[in-house]
Amino acid sequence: MSGSLSIGIDIGGTRVKAALVDEKGALSSELNEPSHLDRDYPAFVSRLKEITERLRGLSDVDVAGVGLAVAGLMDAEREVVIEAPNCGILIGRRLARDIEQLTGMMTVMDNDASAMALGEGFSGAARGSRHYIAITLGTGIGGAVVSGGRLIRGFDGGGGELGHIPIDRHGPRCNCGAHGCLEAFIGKAGLRRYIEQNHPQFSDTGLKELNVIARNGDDAARDVFTYLGRTLGVAVAGLVNIFNPELVIVGGGVAHASELFMEPLREEVRARAFKSYLGSLNIRPASLGNWAGVVGAATMVRQ
Repeated sequence: MSGSLSIGIDIGGTRVKAALVDEKGALSSELNEPSHLDRDYPAFVSRLKEITERLRGLSDVDVAGVGLAVAGLMDAEREVVIEAPNCGILIGRRLARDIEQLTGMMTVMDNDASAMALGEGFSGAARGSRHYIAITLGTGIGGAVVSGGRLIRGFDGGGGELGHIPIDRHGPRCNCGAHGCLEAFIGKAGLRRYIEQNHPQFSDTGLKELNVIARNGDDAARDVFTYLGRTLGVAVAGLVNIFNPELVIVGGGVAHASELFMEPLREEVRARAFKSYLGSLNIRPASLGNWAGVVGAATMVRQ
């Protein structure tokens, strides 16, 4: 494949991140902008075209292609978004084809959590591992399972929606329409609900600011991240029992607070997962930060 660089674009519920990525996974010319998914589809496609061409113009070598990571349930074979609670205007759209037609650049597309898993496996915390689970924490909760070095995609290509594991049949309604999903508890809206109900003094406090307050020793602020870790741990313990991974990595927009929720997460897993699996299990933060999806999306171009 010609071109030592590819473009990775990670489309989330609130932000679009994009960059040029080289063959070793290093990023340059990073962009991080509002996603504006409240606009109509043609306007959004036009904006992605502008981002793509802007990045291509910043490169002094050939660009191999464009990889799109989308926060939604994906038919990977047809590259069509099937369901997307936080990116509704993309449902049923052949976004990769539309960008390819507009830019003349080869374009591929996959689920954002799958891209994150690929990125971490290529140059991040899961490099060298063939059996791992990747989880992203942000507006929604994403995930992907890699077994034997390959993503588990399921029958229609949409497997790995870990954020929609039901953990309480009487739980709150999720954006997907079901009740009690993991995302309904610790996605952005779920965490905000927990804060308003249990620590209303932080109702107008952003999670990044709350992270700083918690690091400074505030018990109420720390409780929010303990709740996050333990709730996530319930689901992760079930995943460990099903897939027997050697590694679980956690990244995404809330990963900046990993030192506050990682130990409660590990404690919950130790209390619930098969003891025979724990000796070989490692649970740690993703190492590419909030840019793993961009690296993974660019990696898809080379695959």
